[in-house]
Amino acid sequence: MERFETFCGKLGTMLADEGGIMRKIENGRELVAELNSRPEWFFDHLKKMVLDPASIERQKPGIWPNEFTLHRAPDRSFVVLAYIWDAGLADTIHDHGSWGIIGTLVAKLGERKYGRTDDGKREGYCELRETAYGLFSPGETTFVLPLDKGLHAMDNPTDGIAVSINVYGKTVRQGYIQFFDPVKNTVTRAYPPRTLKEVLAVKTLAAIDPGRAEGVFREALASSRPPQLRQEYEEALRKLRG
Repeated sequence: MERFETFCGKLGTMLADEGGIMRKIENGRELVAELNSRPEWFFDHLKKMVLDPASIERQKPGIWPNEFTLHRAPDRSFVVLAYIWDAGLADTIHDHGSWGIIGTLVAKLGERKYGRTDDGKREGYCELRETAYGLFSPGETTFVLPLDKGLHAMDNPTDGIAVSINVYGKTVRQGYIQFFDPVKNTVTRAYPPRTLKEVLAVKTLAAIDPGRAEGVFREALASSRPPQLRQEYEEALRKLRG
């Protein structure tokens, strides 16, 4: 555990001192690579999850079910997450709300990077092309940038468990990420479980009774709502007006 605490301290100091994103990423990758060169420190985190199940329940549910929060900086300058990848597991092509560093801790992980070839102006539509593929062993890292500059998908190509340690910086877009389907040419928002329930309620209200739903949406907008939910309510109202 001491090794991880030292890492978080060094990372926090570095991020406070460095200015540009690429410099933060460059120096951060060195720290993540050093941390991931030996996996023993992660044992204590796993032990706590096994012997104290409530520690998992106390975690804020994220979009990914295989995500575990290891550290969240008090000033919200960064968060450290672990992702445990079962054999053959692959995720959906997605973007990010911040810059990030991904380092392999156990086994190997693959990454496919993508770029958009459309202009992004058509709602719900995308055109993608694969730009790179990498395979990362323990101690090796890759990185992503915010929004459309960081489209990628990770996968575990092995027949055993793999683990990645991910560091993400301050968000430029909170509350959701976007999933991309290059076959259907679609882009959709993905929310954490709690937010998703409210988003689904918004869509269903409009489907059942558009007239009454408009009043509900206006009442919701008059109260305090996170930016991503306000956006959903505003979009729902626009659709009701035609």
